[in-house]
Amino acid sequence: MYSLNRINYINNKLMFFIDKIEKSKPEDEFLSDLVSELLILIETRQGLINALVADTNFTDRELLEQQYDLTQTLIKQSQKIMDFRQTLLQAGNTTKRQINVYKAIDSNR
Repeated sequence: MYSLNRINYINNKLMFFIDKIEKSKPEDEFLSDLVSELLILIETRQGLINALVADTNFTDRELLEQQYDLTQTLIKQSQKIMDFRQTLLQAGNTTKRQINVYKAIDSNR
């Protein structure tokens, strides 16, 4: 069962976590925990929204449109975060390969 107060609470937490992730430095150790928490919040929100949409007695079209708009915003911001994290991982892998090449050169001396 959904609760509009719970949906609003989750929405606010989602925006807080996204903002905190965007402002964090890539090397911050707690960043992975924030991303995990973000995923849990998104799944919780999705369940609440699904219950809201399935409720035939709920007819507030404006609220549904607001939730849809917020969903689109969350998708864009989450995609931005994911793209940035992937770029960091790729850069880290490139750096590791370069270090391994230098180690191999050094060990052949």
